[in-house]
Amino acid sequence: MGGGGMGGGGGGGAAGSGGMGGVDAGCAPEPNLDLGPPTCNMLTNSAPSVPFTADPGSPPAFGGGAIEDGLYFATTVVGTGTTTPTGRRLTLAITGGGTQLFWNGDILDGTAQNIEETFAANTRASSSGSTLSLTTTCASVSPSPLPASMGYTATAGTLILGVTTSSTNTAVTTYTRQGCVPSPPSPDAL
Repeated sequence: MGGGGMGGGGGGGAAGSGGMGGVDAGCAPEPNLDLGPPTCNMLTNSAPSVPFTADPGSPPAFGGGAIEDGLYFATTVVGTGTTTPTGRRLTLAITGGGTQLFWNGDILDGTAQNIEETFAANTRASSSGSTLSLTTTCASVSPSPLPASMGYTATAGTLILGVTTSSTNTAVTTYTRQGCVPSPPSPDAL
């Protein structure tokens, strides 16, 4: 991913002290999205393209919180310092009480006009305070574009993920919840 970071991630284990576990009681039972390599998951990327925005200020402070299960789209990408400008067109599905993250989409140039990398990835996540630790269990590209950990803030309907590469360089992607994770098409239809 270069210096810009994904601002999205993979994970390692059960929920930690950071408060993961926001299962949405209004949704049907969560579908199994896992397909394994090289496809990784049955998630369809329907997210809009989002350009990069440079922020001359300081990197944000992350607050942790309970991660709500559901389907999310990347809706903003902001970088501080000399973060490499990269846009997004990413769909993220969160299941298992905030412990399983499925990614599908594109890393774009800073203007969100050209695709730099397309990938799918499956991850497990655990939290401690405002840090989300990530273990990638499947990635359609090598190396995986997802970092081993990132800062995060979770609120109702929003997940903010940040990758810090120095004291002044942080790439922050905001994901906005679109609703429940839809059931994928049957494997026979793929």
